[in-house]
Amino acid sequence: MLKPTAPELDTATKQRLADEVERLVAMGTDRKQARQIVWLDYQDELQQYQVVSTVEVSTLIETEAEAPAAPAEEIPGPEPPPPTLSPRRFWRAADEVPLTPEWLDRNRAELAKVKRLVGLRSEE
Repeated sequence: MLKPTAPELDTATKQRLADEVERLVAMGTDRKQARQIVWLDYQDELQQYQVVSTVEVSTLIETEAEAPAAPAEEIPGPEPPPPTLSPRRFWRAADEVPLTPEWLDRNRAELAKVKRLVGLRSEE
């Protein structure tokens, strides 16, 4: 069975991916699994960039059709880079629901119950 052909990567991209694999291997991940993780992340990044580019192009076409041409005096600045949001969202404390006194009291009661079961005394 033939493998699907992947586009040839430039040396900078290859080196960046290899460095990422080495970092995962240093953290204890199996090399084969690390390579797969890095490759899938790279594919996700490419897909996000393509989706953003397509949206920008379609928006640009719509605005050109609706708006008259800009005066020659205005020189646009550099375009902002595409957003690099990862499909995996990391946990943030600010997003969590704040703890209520009732919740804390209930958890303290549960902890006291567990300590009694284990035979430890609570430091209250």
